[in-house]
Amino acid sequence: MQSELATHSTLEFKKTNIFLMVILSIVTIGIYNAYWFLSRKKYFKNLNTKNVIPYKWWIFMLIYLILSLLYSLFGPVFFTEYGIAVLDSIDIILAFYFVGCLNYSAFRAREMIEDYFEEEIFQSWLLAVFNIWYLQYKINRIVDAGGNL
Repeated sequence: MQSELATHSTLEFKKTNIFLMVILSIVTIGIYNAYWFLSRKKYFKNLNTKNVIPYKWWIFMLIYLILSLLYSLFGPVFFTEYGIAVLDSIDIILAFYFVGCLNYSAFRAREMIEDYFEEEIFQSWLLAVFNIWYLQYKINRIVDAGGNL
């Protein structure tokens, strides 16, 4: 029992307010979602599991989301109608890649945490609907419990 507690105490995720995460995700139009995965890279790397979150894709998504936000604010000023139509098409395609990367990464994170604790912690349908918000909710509960489930 003592060795199990010592092993799980190395999980040192950061506790975050869920309400603030929801607000930031909406206000930043998804930029916070990319930041969330990138800012927790060291925590997920410490889990030492076979699953991997694609952090290079998250860097790309972060850049894409920032450019998309700037484009949506200032696009009509700098582009013609044809340019806007082309950029809107590219934006829609990349938005689908973003959603796919978000779901893929959320489920990889779930597998990493569940492999670490050797216990099923997450509900798949809640993870599919709420992604990082549900992940952080469960992480907050793990942190509150001191790494013990």
